[in-house]
Amino acid sequence: MRNKGVLIYCVLLCAAFGGLIVKTQRDIRQAPSVYFKIVPVDPRALLSGDYMELAFDFETIARNLGFRPGDDSKDLNLFVGEDGVAGVEQTPSAQTLTLHFNGTRFNVPHQFYFEEGQADKYQNAAYAKMKRLPGGRLAIAALTDEQFNEL
Repeated sequence: MRNKGVLIYCVLLCAAFGGLIVKTQRDIRQAPSVYFKIVPVDPRALLSGDYMELAFDFETIARNLGFRPGDDSKDLNLFVGEDGVAGVEQTPSAQTLTLHFNGTRFNVPHQFYFEEGQADKYQNAAYAKMKRLPGGRLAIAALTDEQFNEL
């Protein structure tokens, strides 16, 4: 009897995690894309394989606007133009994208992981293609070149 209970619990747990994975994948496929201009920082992680630590051009502008490490939490409004690129300049048809600054960093993913040995492929990346997920979260979908071609 006890073994059946453990088995049922394991099956329910696997079903819950599987459902969460399916929901997240569906959200990513359906989410609109936003492009952020990037500046690559560090192309290597010793324990977790290759990755690129990303810095975004809006972060440089934000520092000039008073967003510095150690400051209080606050929000920064970016504007997404018709080409999908997020920036600080507002245009008539731009959509607003609000990013939260937690006193250290913005709530944007800063690490892009890729297969070991593929660093050369991503050296010329110009944009990070992000997906806007429900709840305001962002996820990196790909890195792209200047013409928005995925690398």
